[in-house]
Amino acid sequence: MPPPPPSAVAGADASNDLPPAGQSGRRAVGRAQGLRIKARHRHARSWWRNAPRNLRGSICMIVAFVFFAGMMAGIKAIGTRLPLAEVLTIRQLIVVAVMLPLFVRTGPQLFRTKHLGLQIQRGLFGLGAMLTTFTAMIHIPLAETTAIGFSQSLFVTIGAVIFLGEAVGWRHWTAIGAGFVGVMVMLKPSGDNLNLYGLLVVLGAIFGAALTITVRRLAERERTATIIAYQAVILLAALSVPTILWWTPPTADEWLLLLFIGSVGAVGQWLMTKAYQMGDAAALAPLDFFRLITSTIVGYLVFSERLSVSTAVGSIIVVAAVIYVVQHNGRRGRRERVDTEPAT
Repeated sequence: MPPPPPSAVAGADASNDLPPAGQSGRRAVGRAQGLRIKARHRHARSWWRNAPRNLRGSICMIVAFVFFAGMMAGIKAIGTRLPLAEVLTIRQLIVVAVMLPLFVRTGPQLFRTKHLGLQIQRGLFGLGAMLTTFTAMIHIPLAETTAIGFSQSLFVTIGAVIFLGEAVGWRHWTAIGAGFVGVMVMLKPSGDNLNLYGLLVVLGAIFGAALTITVRRLAERERTATIIAYQAVILLAALSVPTILWWTPPTADEWLLLLFIGSVGAVGQWLMTKAYQMGDAAALAPLDFFRLITSTIVGYLVFSERLSVSTAVGSIIVVAAVIYVVQHNGRRGRRERVDTEPAT
């Protein structure tokens, strides 16, 4: 066979001195993708900084509800295997671990507060809301727990009248009364069929209403890290004794589930606190109904739960009542801002 022509040999030798075309192309594509990602990140940050406060708060609140739905599903799944106090203690320890960078950045000012009484009240209200609601949630569907929990907004209004001296008209009271009719439909108070775990959720809603009032007051005056740190200390102090007395060693799978519960709970808690700092309470309140959507979806996908007729009917009544209350509060808040604006 004749030898290859010199030009072919020279071409082969020259190609050995050049980088492979495929490798250089991949590097170029990688650099281009990196630049596009950086540009999108800068655009997203610029959009977020310039977005209205209520929009940013609403986004934080919606994402927080998604995380909370995951946390509730995890607690429901593990609540029949481990004592609830132990689950909540481990969850709170994980929350502290996840939030540790925020605590460290805050430094010596972490526990500096001018409202120690409110911080303690918030922690105790949070403890009561968690123990009652999570105990009920283990035994009844997630959607039912969430739907009955909407009565919290009604209790917030009643608390504002009793403790803050706010005036409420007859239409407002009618809406509140209708809301409680919806709660009673879900509780099914007919002899032996009384939903006792639903009553626990109502009690949790009362604690939650008190918690909401203190959170809104604190969010205007205190750092996010300080609020979360005080809650962690109070909860751990209260839960440590029952946890030690009834400690049950978790399995490896249970530890993974506990890690999931604590992590998503920490992120959800942080997002909700930031939401109240960014947006107006009246603007964020209607988003509370998004919780019913997330809990219904998670309950169906994870536990094959379906909405009962009584829960669906009661939910519609409660949601309609609370929407009216929220809209009424929003209109009244706008009127008050207009009345207090200085004349120009």
